[in-house]
Amino acid sequence: MDIKCILVGGGAAIAGAATQYVISTYLWPNRHQVYTWVFALRNHRKLGEPCKTDKVLDRDGYSLGYSYKHKSALWVSYVISKGSIGIDVDREDCFYADPEIPEKYRVQPEDYTNTGYDRGHQAPSAAIDFSRASNMETFAMSNILLQHPKLNRQAWGSLEKTIRGWTHTKGKLLVTTGPLFDEKPELINDIPLPKSFYKLVYSFAHKRCIGFILPNENIKASQLWDHAMSVQSVENETGYKFFKKLGGKGRKIKAELDISWWKKK
Repeated sequence: MDIKCILVGGGAAIAGAATQYVISTYLWPNRHQVYTWVFALRNHRKLGEPCKTDKVLDRDGYSLGYSYKHKSALWVSYVISKGSIGIDVDREDCFYADPEIPEKYRVQPEDYTNTGYDRGHQAPSAAIDFSRASNMETFAMSNILLQHPKLNRQAWGSLEKTIRGWTHTKGKLLVTTGPLFDEKPELINDIPLPKSFYKLVYSFAHKRCIGFILPNENIKASQLWDHAMSVQSVENETGYKFFKKLGGKGRKIKAELDISWWKKK
């Protein structure tokens, strides 16, 4: 065999092995970094805002409308898909006061300490993890509510897990969530305590939606579907208008409730 062919063949083999090493060692483990910037460009208010608030903040992984009176967001919206969740990023799980909220209305992480309530995420950490920055933003206290620990760890956590699963069967989703308050809510460290929480899910691909309202108390995961309802019913309960940018066709979509379709794997 010609020495030149041997050298060329050997060089190609070495180059191939080197390329494979770079791909397997550097590129493949960090492949999500190539495309995750796209998720940060999503419009999380694509279907509108359900109510007026004092301040609207657009983050990489979610948007929220903050109420100075309630020292919390009245709504949080986020778009998720199977490609934007479940990415293995470093997490700090470090709650912090939101510097974009005026100091007078800003909540500190220690305000929740020894209250008997969890720091309940509205935009969930587990669903917004396409980058370290987007995940860290879910720990801003503007995204947190006083939530009954058993609700947070049972029915609410089960609902969030179910929604993540829906990204594989229902396509890209828009989720809107938030608290509901009594006319004169109980104050804990000068923070109003929510009486309940709502969560709505809209499937862009199937043009279907579903709603939930869960009391801020011990609700087991097995009781989750007892609290499912149409989006129209959530509107009647809250006085808010969801998914307004669906236009006239949205009335029919929001009035429908097909629990069996949503339960389907």
